[in-house]
Amino acid sequence: MARLKKTAALLTAAMIACTAAGCSDTSYTLKADNEEIRAGIYIDYMLNEMSYQISMLYYNEGITEDYFSQEIEGKSFSEYVSEQALKNTKEYAAITKQFEQLELELTSDEMKDINSTVNDAWDNQSELYEKEGISKESLKEVYLCTLKREKLFNYFYGEGGAEEVSADEMQTYINDNYLRYKTISISKSSSEDEETAKAENEENEALRDEYLEMAQGLSFDEFDQVIDAYQEYQEEQSASESGDSSGESSDSAESDESSESGADADSEESSDDTSSVVDASSEEETDSSLTESSDPASDSGESSESDSDTDSSSEEEEDPYPNETMVNFGAYEEEDLESDYGKLLSEIDSLEIGKAAAYENDSAYYIIIRGDVSERTDYAEDNRDSILQEMKSEDFQTKVDAWVEAISFTENEKALRRYTPEAVYDKQNEYYEELNG
Repeated sequence: MARLKKTAALLTAAMIACTAAGCSDTSYTLKADNEEIRAGIYIDYMLNEMSYQISMLYYNEGITEDYFSQEIEGKSFSEYVSEQALKNTKEYAAITKQFEQLELELTSDEMKDINSTVNDAWDNQSELYEKEGISKESLKEVYLCTLKREKLFNYFYGEGGAEEVSADEMQTYINDNYLRYKTISISKSSSEDEETAKAENEENEALRDEYLEMAQGLSFDEFDQVIDAYQEYQEEQSASESGDSSGESSDSAESDESSESGADADSEESSDDTSSVVDASSEEETDSSLTESSDPASDSGESSESDSDTDSSSEEEEDPYPNETMVNFGAYEEEDLESDYGKLLSEIDSLEIGKAAAYENDSAYYIIIRGDVSERTDYAEDNRDSILQEMKSEDFQTKVDAWVEAISFTENEKALRRYTPEAVYDKQNEYYEELNG
């Protein structure tokens, strides 16, 4: 009896000591149907979400500090990041479970790629991950979840999938949502002198009108002739300016050398001008899921290889649709259309197909022509994956949300209070301070 009393006393003392020390298990943040999910998975999702939101704050508002005093969608920075990390962790559990239930598998090549990616990430920043409490296995699980999500998406909507999207459905979607166009842009004067700017803009507008007149009566395909003509004009202007500059700064004995330097400068200038002529949207629209822009290098008419290296294969790879852009106009929200590029797209949407028109904004004068999207019958096949995402991402998210709802989650409050955005941010800063000495 004395021994039993002594054992009970020891156990009670141990429990009290453990409670006082706060020694609850924080190695997991959630239980999904009683299965523990590593804390490192939650922390990694938090680290990624926090980094993304900081980037957006800088990109959209130029904010470089005091992130935790900011709000995102009406919530504090910390609250929003925490909620997203928890949401992503629950989706991790749901996707992993659904992948297993459907008996899907990853190929050996896919596993090799995952292992290689994880090893590279670990080799580059293992000290950061360890400081944050992210194990290599947790990191791998996050990468695996991304791939499993992609494979689940294709299981439903890809070729031969349970809810396969047909080629006709994709073409209908493109016809209903996309714009196809070509444009020439002539930048407005950047002079701070009002009179100089006015005079230069009058010249630029007159130049635009000259090429607009040239475009009248031409089809969408024939509009390339106007683009080519304007590029030639730019090259001549560049060569003339280079010649004038070299004449002022060198004597006749150096004229040959100056001529060669001018040719190099002309070539470089031409390449820059070509990109601005061909794709006026390049500075304002970079989302590849929304646009397809032509390659400026291919439009310049200059080969990056010598004639001896040029063969029939390079000709077959030439862009069959030079100078044009395809953009998912239907994906733009109302607020997006208030930007300069959004207003340009709205103008294009109002145009008659195959008829060139003038347009201008604060930065440039434009000639724009709208093409017939339905003629791009190969676009859906060439861009199948991105278009499927545009068409079905919301439907797939609805499925993911239902899988999450079907799981019984138990949150580990101790762990959630320990792994806060503030704590993750501080450890990240400590890592970079130590890294930079």
